[in-house]
Amino acid sequence: MAFWWVNHKQTYRQETDGGYVWSPKTKANGALNISYDNLTRCHTGDVVFSYANGLISQIGLVEAAAVTAQKPPEFGSAGENWSQEGWLVRVNWQPLKQPLVPQTFFELLQPLLPERHSPISTTTGRGNQGVYLAGLSESLGQLLLQLIEEHSDPALRVHLMVLEEEGAYTAALLDDMQRLREVPSSTERDALTKARLGQGLFRHRVSKLEPACRVTGLARQEFLVASHIKPWRSCDNSERLSGANGLLLSPHVDKLFDRHWISFDTGGELIWHHEAAGEALRCWGIQGANLIRPFGRAQESFMGAHRDALRR
Repeated sequence: MAFWWVNHKQTYRQETDGGYVWSPKTKANGALNISYDNLTRCHTGDVVFSYANGLISQIGLVEAAAVTAQKPPEFGSAGENWSQEGWLVRVNWQPLKQPLVPQTFFELLQPLLPERHSPISTTTGRGNQGVYLAGLSESLGQLLLQLIEEHSDPALRVHLMVLEEEGAYTAALLDDMQRLREVPSSTERDALTKARLGQGLFRHRVSKLEPACRVTGLARQEFLVASHIKPWRSCDNSERLSGANGLLLSPHVDKLFDRHWISFDTGGELIWHHEAAGEALRCWGIQGANLIRPFGRAQESFMGAHRDALRR
């Protein structure tokens, strides 16, 4: 997933209403323009921030790679000097509840802006009219998502977090964004959030490393819980989605693991200290781990801290 920033200038309404971004292939004098070429670098699932009139008012997901297309007729007199042939990228736009004003947060954004072809001035924070579509670093893209979550639309952040390059996850996210547009109630947003968090990218990544419950041996994933090793509330964004930061556990086992009543040693053996945990395990007929295997290095970096917090 890549991040892009589009400066719509005078075509904001036409492009967001039409579900696309469009640019000529070259400048009026035939010279190449990297911010036009950037349309050809867009991939399905990329995130695009829509900027016009000093505001980020919409956020979108690329639906398909760029294709050659004629200048949209709805542009009218806008861009009279542009070539009639250009690049078109389909984008699923989602309006924000409240627009984000990047200049308000310029001190945070400035260190992360690209040195060349920045979408806004690196000295003033105002829009750079010479740049149409600008590529952003992951750090800047994540920061913008965080600012949108905190100041504009708390629902969008969660849905973008479960984006996966595989088509199933992209399709699910696009479907969610459409449903949010059609049914913008807080209840619906909360339901979608829980569904995506419970069944989305995190579970997918965990299952690649942990295909079954280590304690019960159960491999039917519809009955397992994707449990964070390092608690969600304590994680940064990358840790929250890291497959190494999770285990697939049977629900009753997850309850003990989540509350640090049980853990696993470096070799994968089940461990506990408190008698209350031992009593629960005996009642369930559990004497130890069913699937014993060492943790990978990345998994162990999370498991070590979990082990240290084991209840005594």
